[in-house]
Amino acid sequence: MSLATLDHADLSRRIVDNDLDEVTFQGTIVDGRLVPEGLLADQDTIDAIPVGIYVIELDGTLITCNATAIGAWGRTPELGTSEKYCGAHVLRYPSGEVMPHDQAPPKVVTKNGGTVRNADVICEQPSGARLLALVNVFPIRDADDQVVGAVNIFRHNTSKTVPGLNA
Repeated sequence: MSLATLDHADLSRRIVDNDLDEVTFQGTIVDGRLVPEGLLADQDTIDAIPVGIYVIELDGTLITCNATAIGAWGRTPELGTSEKYCGAHVLRYPSGEVMPHDQAPPKVVTKNGGTVRNADVICEQPSGARLLALVNVFPIRDADDQVVGAVNIFRHNTSKTVPGLNA
């Protein structure tokens, strides 16, 4: 089901409930840049959703994020610049080892067009604080069904602990 068939309230509920199995995200390339469509284009609406959301272009450039993502990262990334694949200061595997941003789940999605569901990733803030995020990444496709970017929807995973949470 396309975002075009869902109103923002229904899609927001689906995002919070992690009920996105039948949802597709769409965007358009304008002057070489991704322009997300539907809910992803409405900053006020995504800011009101209490889970982290951010959008990247095919090359990984971070182009939008919501307030919850900024809170989880402990920083505001510089959108549309050289920041790639995630706005976290440092990413870590559940073991605690550093995960290069270009090996993070959003890179996998932009590379192969599939989805990454319920992956655990540790986000480390500049202060050194760490949180375990449950990550779901979906491709953003254009009208020709080509992958043009990705959306990462993540939430603080408080249901388990992993070795890498200890600094």
